[in-house]
Amino acid sequence: AVRKPRSCAYARSAAAMPPSPSEQRRRRSAPRLLLGLAPALLCAALLPKLSGLFASIDRAPRETFCSLRSPCSSAQVRSAGRIGASAAALAGAQRRAASPLRLSAKSLADLEVVIVGAGPSGLLLAHKLLDAGARVELLEGRADPRSLDGGTEGRAYALGLGIRGRSAIRTVDDALWEAIKPSGFGSERFQLHPTPTLKIELRSPDDGKGLEPSLLIYQSDLCGALLTELEARHAAGGRLKIAFKVRVESVDARTGIVVVQDTGGGGRRELAPAGLVAGCDGVNSIVRDAVQKACEGFSVTKAPLPGNLKVIRFAKMPEALDFDAVHAIPGSGGNSIFLEPTARGVCALITWRDAAPVAAGGAGAKEGDAAPVSLGDLTDAEAVRDALAKAFPLVADVVDLDAGRQFLGQNLTRAATIRCNTYHSARAVLLGDAAHSSGGASGQGCNAALMDAVALVDCLVDGANEGVDAALLAYSQQRVPEGHALLDLSLGPSDEVGAFKKALFGLSTLVGNVLSRFGLGTPPIQTLATTTLTPFAEMRREREFFFGEFPTEAEFKKEVAVLAAASK
Repeated sequence: AVRKPRSCAYARSAAAMPPSPSEQRRRRSAPRLLLGLAPALLCAALLPKLSGLFASIDRAPRETFCSLRSPCSSAQVRSAGRIGASAAALAGAQRRAASPLRLSAKSLADLEVVIVGAGPSGLLLAHKLLDAGARVELLEGRADPRSLDGGTEGRAYALGLGIRGRSAIRTVDDALWEAIKPSGFGSERFQLHPTPTLKIELRSPDDGKGLEPSLLIYQSDLCGALLTELEARHAAGGRLKIAFKVRVESVDARTGIVVVQDTGGGGRRELAPAGLVAGCDGVNSIVRDAVQKACEGFSVTKAPLPGNLKVIRFAKMPEALDFDAVHAIPGSGGNSIFLEPTARGVCALITWRDAAPVAAGGAGAKEGDAAPVSLGDLTDAEAVRDALAKAFPLVADVVDLDAGRQFLGQNLTRAATIRCNTYHSARAVLLGDAAHSSGGASGQGCNAALMDAVALVDCLVDGANEGVDAALLAYSQQRVPEGHALLDLSLGPSDEVGAFKKALFGLSTLVGNVLSRFGLGTPPIQTLATTTLTPFAEMRREREFFFGEFPTEAEFKKEVAVLAAASK
């Protein structure tokens, strides 16, 4: 049978086909293989459980924002709950089938907030603050994401919104989530292609246990939908100001004064002092610089990740790949490509290292042709097309001259991780990548940033009678452990734990992925992060055997409190 091309932009389902003879043989041999490997698989699968048990001995009880060990239903997600709930409150919420995220009820009518950065976390934060009665001024250096010149500038890549991101958005209301969904593509399939002929299913719809699938959506589309709803709900109320194409030059964390430069020709101006300045401005955050100046003892570690990144948008999924799955494809020479289906075609993230050359002459290159060059050194669209087709044969049918032009038209991106020891000082607070960036290694950056926005407003509302200082302290104490844990889980065990434990962790992950298909073992970290609300800090502590010790909740709280006292 000839397989007809299918565009993932519109094809949401496909007719089931009978398994091929090779697939039937593979299915018959799988039980025998598992039976032979059962003892080793069982030992490796039990390692995370045992290490978590040993790590918990003599540890003081700790509160977490969610102790739900199984995925939450959509009804639970829509129900009221809270990040940072006490043990008693959490138990009551679970009895009511409540989510750990809740709608803020009290008013912040006296609070004026400047939000630097109109990405997903900044826009959700604006929604939450305005719903709670605050006044908001939103500043963004890029163009409006809905405009012709602002749709892909710094927003070209696709995001995956799992249960954490969906839950955070739904704390505003279900209507906001429903307004976003049409701009995305639902998928819970993730496949690895080590070779052009070998496919490994790393995640399937069964892993979601009936949950709504992850929503794969371009950042520009997510921001556009959040912004459209924000204006529809609050533009006429007089408490919302939005400015695009403005560059924030300086922030004073102690006074709340922000100085901006209008890149469109409006000149330099100083804003009125704000009660709170929220830094949703990414890895190179200027608000974080202000926190560092105001807080004695503040530390930030910025570490570049190896490799380079560019994004290409394809009209459809390559013919050789399932149209409704996410695909990770290692290529020749140390290159790799990551493809995500969206509502508007396919987002392809291409990564390479400068030390990994590709033949500039393409598949027909011969000895004596042009010397091998890095992908980043190519300057001709045809050469880029040929090089990508050679490095990634599975996507060759969709790599054309337009793909080459897209590649050349982008600035090079180099990802970096961020780790801070606190997320606030005086009147300034950090969210998302400004506070904790994993460099895209886990695919949870946006989800965690959206959770930050909800947590911050919850802390502000709960501490409305105690002042902003107490609310920001509670926010940092709650979110710093999550940020540190997410970074650890994203990067895997460090060299400090030794090669043996790193290898053992890899084996345990592989075995867990296999056994989880049969309802056994511990699901991979990525699956837990995407389909459960288990705190990252809890996941990290359960893996201390592999990763090393992780501070207790009390230790995190103490350090953050000391830093807050020193900055006053």
